[in-house]
Amino acid sequence: MTRGFFEGFVSGVIDCRETDSKKKSDPLLIKQITADYYDKFGNNFVNVLFPLLIAMNFESYEDAVKEMNAKHFSNDTSAKLLIRFACGKRSLYESMMEEYKLQMYSLLSGKIQPVSEHLANWRDGDEMEEYDTDHAIRSTVRALMHGYSLGIKSAGTGKESLHQATVFRMMIDGMHSLLHEKAFNVYEDSDKIGLDGIFQRVCITPANYETLVNEMNQAYEDLARAEGIKSSDDNNEK
Repeated sequence: MTRGFFEGFVSGVIDCRETDSKKKSDPLLIKQITADYYDKFGNNFVNVLFPLLIAMNFESYEDAVKEMNAKHFSNDTSAKLLIRFACGKRSLYESMMEEYKLQMYSLLSGKIQPVSEHLANWRDGDEMEEYDTDHAIRSTVRALMHGYSLGIKSAGTGKESLHQATVFRMMIDGMHSLLHEKAFNVYEDSDKIGLDGIFQRVCITPANYETLVNEMNQAYEDLARAEGIKSSDDNNEK
């Protein structure tokens, strides 16, 4: 989810600021965007990750609110404390902050972190609790899509539409990093299997694929309703 937010947010800004697809991966462009929006990453990160973490770590949103009230949280509560609370466990918070720093380092180096680097940095010795796959897929999709929409909004160029090609690329990256232990060429034989085949490849199972498509479509609807953001393509469903 952390990597997904950064890929989504920066991709949203890039789509609004650069029309030439060949220049969208230009290291200088990514460095400039990172510098221009450096002070916006933190609050937007909290806006995206906070509700997803609450859903992961609390029985209900109401339970989380009760605990926040008991701890005297207010509008002045820092973003750092909000994320620490939503993580529940200190170990999860520390892992997330470490990943946050890695993502920022990658952007300052001029690139959105490739999936291969993300998986290579994964620590085999880390103790991770098992998490429901369907929920994990939905949370990853939301992190990507909401990060992307906030990037579009933050760009402030007046363009408020989702680029379908970008969304598909992000979803493929998201499932690649979430469901696989090692990176591989997901686009191998793409001319033969097509886009649908690539999605099925990274999703591994038909059930995962169905969950991804359903959540993508739901996210489109939610963003169109809440943010007024629509697809720039005629057909906005996979």
